[in-house]
Amino acid sequence: MRVILLTLLLCLGSFPLLADDSYIIELEISVSDSVMESPTITVKSDTEAKVITQDYEISLIATTQKDDQVSISTSLTIDGETVEPSFLVKLGQWSRVSIGETTLKVVVQRYVSKNT
Repeated sequence: MRVILLTLLLCLGSFPLLADDSYIIELEISVSDSVMESPTITVKSDTEAKVITQDYEISLIATTQKDDQVSISTSLTIDGETVEPSFLVKLGQWSRVSIGETTLKVVVQRYVSKNT
């Protein structure tokens, strides 16, 4: 009986860790050193988010990693050209990737619900 109770307590104590993480992702999209757009996206871990405008289309998936890190997989299409950078970012720190004349800067923050 003690083993079952201890297992139940361990599972319940770990429940918040098992909840889906959500993130606020700030992006800066530049072409030839000129900032095109700076969208902010709120996304749940392992769920695709997409922004489509007349000038560009970006989709991304943020995946929770360990030690306050998040992996970001993106697909960015500008003027019919698509780049698909993926990188590992530390929460709260700007990361940058450049491919040709296109630069994508990203900072990720953990989303905290106002209800908690």
